[in-house]
Amino acid sequence: MLIPILLEAAALTAGAAAAPGPAPLPQADTFAIKASHVHVGDGTSMEDAYVVVSEGVVRSVGAEAPDGVRVIEVDGHLTPGLIALRDSTGAGRENNERTRKITPTADLSFAFDPDHPGWKPLVEQGVTAVVLSPDSSRIAGGASAVVSPASGEVLARGALVALGMSSRSLSISEEPTSYAGLYEHLERAFGEAEAGTPLARAKAGEVPVLMEATDRAEVLRAIEFAGRHGLVGAVLGLRRADGLVDALAESGLGVVFEPVGAGASRVTFDAAVALHEAGVPFAFAADAARNGPAALRMTAAAFVRAGVPADAALTALTSGAADLAGVGRTHGTIAQGKVADLVVWSGHPTDLTSRVRHVFAAGRHVHDAEDTEEAR
Repeated sequence: MLIPILLEAAALTAGAAAAPGPAPLPQADTFAIKASHVHVGDGTSMEDAYVVVSEGVVRSVGAEAPDGVRVIEVDGHLTPGLIALRDSTGAGRENNERTRKITPTADLSFAFDPDHPGWKPLVEQGVTAVVLSPDSSRIAGGASAVVSPASGEVLARGALVALGMSSRSLSISEEPTSYAGLYEHLERAFGEAEAGTPLARAKAGEVPVLMEATDRAEVLRAIEFAGRHGLVGAVLGLRRADGLVDALAESGLGVVFEPVGAGASRVTFDAAVALHEAGVPFAFAADAARNGPAALRMTAAAFVRAGVPADAALTALTSGAADLAGVGRTHGTIAQGKVADLVVWSGHPTDLTSRVRHVFAAGRHVHDAEDTEEAR
């Protein structure tokens, strides 16, 4: 069932008697959503605010809507769409070059299958952007792509560079078999990178990196490598922050947490709280194929229960993720000029009793929870 349109311009309502029933939900035209709570995505929120959308882009956010603009009024929480760092839904083996450990010029957008059935459940969980990354076994497996599971479009090619700096990239049957060998491969690859290639762009600070490193020694090596090569971005997979908070804060790097399950260690939650208090930005990976479409929000909710403020967790799911994914200029907040990826929730997104009611992708209404429930 479509969202009720409570207010329309006179020109739009003319002839309504001849066409009973609610007017069609606006698609690419100009409209406004009035929500009882609007979460911008940067930690701030507004009550009873209007978000005006035109041609798929947010035009304004404020206490009023322009005259003549149709208004959709919702009683709930309006947020930016959630952004998942690292996923491989539908990629098959296209994100894993098994013959070579280093393929830095590989374009992960070619691994995107917009018709894969795994995308729909993610959209139903409020996820409107996903970072497709190389398999963890690769040292430099290519340039990640940011894709929209809702619209089936590639939002950004070469948005960030994924680097494997953990034991997951080591092997007993092929080089590198040690951390020394791993970093020798990375040093050579960065040294030989030609202008305009993903590694050269990362070295120039033009695109962020996502460095997979899990234990303390791996994270410290990754921080040192990033500092030496002028890399910006984040560490992926950190499990505990003992002795790492100051180093991460000084490095300017962020952290991407992997999904946590019921048996997650308390030290991971303590790490998130410590990083938040130190001002270190963080986000969450999805890995939906292994953990299910709700894993992203469930992880954020678990961190909130452990002491991370709810709005900080929402920031990590939206603008924090967008910045670490290299698409912060176009996504992640409800702000003028940003893409109108929007989600209407029954309550705060980090409260697991809340449900997604509606999802918009670039201003188009792509999911209605009531339609889903009726279909079931």
